[in-house]
Amino acid sequence: MAVNIQALARQMLADYDARKPGLCTSEPLHITIAESYELQSAIAFQRELRGETIIGYKVGCTSRQIQAQLGVSEPIFGRLFAQESHPSGSSLSAAAFANLAVEGELAVRLGRNLSGPCITLEDCHEAIKATFAVIELHHYVLPPAWPRPQWLIASGGLHAGFIESKADTPDNPMAQSLTLRVNHNVVGTVNDETGLVSPSRSLLWLASRLRDFGLQLKAGQLILTGSPLPLFPVGPGDRILVEAHPLKACHVKIAP
Repeated sequence: MAVNIQALARQMLADYDARKPGLCTSEPLHITIAESYELQSAIAFQRELRGETIIGYKVGCTSRQIQAQLGVSEPIFGRLFAQESHPSGSSLSAAAFANLAVEGELAVRLGRNLSGPCITLEDCHEAIKATFAVIELHHYVLPPAWPRPQWLIASGGLHAGFIESKADTPDNPMAQSLTLRVNHNVVGTVNDETGLVSPSRSLLWLASRLRDFGLQLKAGQLILTGSPLPLFPVGPGDRILVEAHPLKACHVKIAP
């Protein structure tokens, strides 16, 4: 049976709003990768119709650790919405999420468009206006009825928002390490630049993938470039801190 993209998009968005993602079907779903991206786009369009604003994209499943954790073999992308951006130091309720899990990663803001068929790694590097640390928030739900890659794509990479540190100094230093702490305990760390996800390489992959869908990266957009660390479940009372030396740290408290 063919997938009814529009009907499924409406149901998925209703489930998302109810903090119960993945309830839209209990029967095995037969859906292609292309249809999954079409579904993500249809959900995004519905959110725009009700007043939400797309401010950029996330690149997900970039590291081998996360690919192994989630059962996929290649990166994906999803959209970011202004309404789900929170400043560093926020306190968020665990009840607003379904099985909340977090990632620490780097984000960039673009200072110029990235379009056309011949984008280079140097173009991507020069397009980065600012780099900063973020904590990405996830509804960590993997419905058994869905093929894993298709669910990750359709759900926008399990994305449920992000915590944004302040953009760093105008000379835009690059991160040399990344550490994620929960309640002052280090739960994941990358101690050298070579182990980090390269923002420029993430942009290059994203620009190419977006071009397949008639989309392009634009000046002013925010891009979450992907985490080198796996997802970490958190709950009420937890305090999460991401450090990406020499950039400013980013932190959030999880309330009941």
